[in-house]
Amino acid sequence: MNIINYKYKKRGNLEFVFDQFPNSPVLLALITNYYFVKHVKWSSQDPVVTRENLEEMENLVNLEMGTTIGYLMRKGRS
Repeated sequence: MNIINYKYKKRGNLEFVFDQFPNSPVLLALITNYYFVKHVKWSSQDPVVTRENLEEMENLVNLEMGTTIGYLMRKGRS
């Protein structure tokens, strides 16, 4: 999976488009010091988004935004 593009939204949110889901923008929110998936505007033209897809999206976004350390150190993870 790759990031096609992204844009900044209100209240610190980001909207990303991924190549596997080009018709389903993904809204991510900043919590403390990493981004997590807040909402997927899913389109029936794309495959169903799984939990594994959401985790991969979060990994890619945090890598892109330079917040990988915060993402890896989040509560309950090591």
